[in-house]
Amino acid sequence: MASRTVSTSASEVIPRSRTRRSWIIQNEDLTINVFVKRERDGALTVTTTDHDHRIGAGGNIALNDLTDGKEAIQDRWTIIAESGTPRISYFETEDIVR
Repeated sequence: MASRTVSTSASEVIPRSRTRRSWIIQNEDLTINVFVKRERDGALTVTTTDHDHRIGAGGNIALNDLTDGKEAIQDRWTIIAESGTPRISYFETEDIVR
């Protein structure tokens, strides 16, 4: 799994990919929430009040194309922290072997 910190400025966490089959984001911080949003184009509109999912401290979110639909899996997702610089880890699977 890749790992990085996020901040109170919105950033891309999962880029758009037509070959993606699943992904997971884990909030490794034990006190700070992070928020993710499915975005299109070059937008970075995720905020702590305008988001699709809250990932609680120590929590995670996982989506796959069989239960959540290909469009949701293949679209771009952005992230923002409630405060500070919490660490997240993330992983995705693809249809192709590299």
